[in-house]
Amino acid sequence: MNSPKKIVQDNFEIEIFSNDYYLCKVNGTREFVIDDLIKLVEAQKQLGAFKMPILVLCDIDASTNTDLLNYVSKNANSPYVTSDAFVIKSLSQRILANFYLKVNLPERPTKFFNNSKDAISWLNQFI
Repeated sequence: MNSPKKIVQDNFEIEIFSNDYYLCKVNGTREFVIDDLIKLVEAQKQLGAFKMPILVLCDIDASTNTDLLNYVSKNANSPYVTSDAFVIKSLSQRILANFYLKVNLPERPTKFFNNSKDAISWLNQFI
């Protein structure tokens, strides 16, 4: 039985890019919450349950809440991810990113970027 190539949910889509990292695109239709992360982990399992870095591309309108930030910071809640690179586009996302790094203290390497090129360059050290 073959694994799917891409999984599309109502608030995100995820695929494995070049067998190197997960590529997740978060849209801005609604707030990204813990239930979405649970669906994301299930999607990673369907893609093969590989432990690898993830590149998260956030739509300019994508948002979340502090409950999710606390939840996602724990490795146990994101078991297939070895490092997180987020590409963010708005001031509100930048504020949440700084809060996440300083208050939630993620258990795995995590960094926020303004563009994909820099994010991928940073992720390469974890591939």
